[in-house]
Amino acid sequence: MSLRPNPDGVNTTAIGMARIVIHTHGKAREKGYSHLIQKYAERLEGRGVSLTIHPDRLNHDAYVSKIRDAATNGNLILLDENGECGSTEWMLENWKKWKLSNKSTHLAIGPVDGFREDTTSMHPTISLGPLTMTYEMAAVVLLEQLYRASEIERGSAYHRE
Repeated sequence: MSLRPNPDGVNTTAIGMARIVIHTHGKAREKGYSHLIQKYAERLEGRGVSLTIHPDRLNHDAYVSKIRDAATNGNLILLDENGECGSTEWMLENWKKWKLSNKSTHLAIGPVDGFREDTTSMHPTISLGPLTMTYEMAAVVLLEQLYRASEIERGSAYHRE
């Protein structure tokens, strides 16, 4: 799957009508992360998930402005280390809720230094756990968990308990 630039200079995967949109702050700097992000984006193709990669040069405020604009008619949820987190079953329940919503859900992974408190106080937040990780790693973990939730929902053998 190739990433194609749009008129705003934002790269987005062409996956059709998105119900869940993942925003990342910049392209992965390392090839390994880039490969994994692309792999899970491809696996989620056709499952109502799209990936938007915002240019690295955006500062915090410009990035937040872009994701808020993109989520104007949807729900914006920020990934933050202090956000609500849970198990795979918790992610599955969120997956189902987001897929059944009549609005798109936008999940935004923060810039290198994370989202500022004045931003996280204005939006719901979720966490991938208490560990600090790069935005590239967060993208991989989030996409894999969404893929896992979609596979559990399908009844595949991907997830083992």
